[in-house]
Amino acid sequence: MKIIPKTGRIGRFAKIIEKELGEIILLRVMQNSDKYASFKVPEKSLWWKSTVEKLEKEIGKDKAESIMKLCGQKCCGQGIRKTAKRLMNESKSIEEFLKKASTDGLKEGEVEYKLKDENTIIGTFYRCFCKQVSQTKLPFKDLTYCQCSAEFHKQYFKAALEKSVEVEIKQSIINGAKTCKFLIHIGE
Repeated sequence: MKIIPKTGRIGRFAKIIEKELGEIILLRVMQNSDKYASFKVPEKSLWWKSTVEKLEKEIGKDKAESIMKLCGQKCCGQGIRKTAKRLMNESKSIEEFLKKASTDGLKEGEVEYKLKDENTIIGTFYRCFCKQVSQTKLPFKDLTYCQCSAEFHKQYFKAALEKSVEVEIKQSIINGAKTCKFLIHIGE
């Protein structure tokens, strides 16, 4: 049996698949993962594209999206959630918080969060921030992979606003769009 990575994002992905789906699915989905560390960035993007397609084929689109959401929960770790809460606490309004969230640790103009109405935030990314897929040469066929980012945003805004949050992906750069757009729906 080939060695499946145990560290980094690929290792975290493998651990989630093994825990949620078992070793048989893990081995079917994680083909060539033992070579992943030697891939150049565009090859890594292609690996993720084909791996997510294998995952969808094995377990269906809905379950594959759930796996990617579990990755997003891990990606938005405790430190990031604490930062979101701190930025909100330092802000006098949600608009001020969104401006801070749009620039915290980022270059000006890479991300824009703005309030559409009192219950909806529009998030626009002018580049893909996921280093695993940002240099893809071929567009991904659907938004399954990006559920990781949607869940990241759900955890981030839930921590900051202390309210329930749902995130809807409107478009994605890795699917061929010029920007990534998210609607962040704020609940009670």
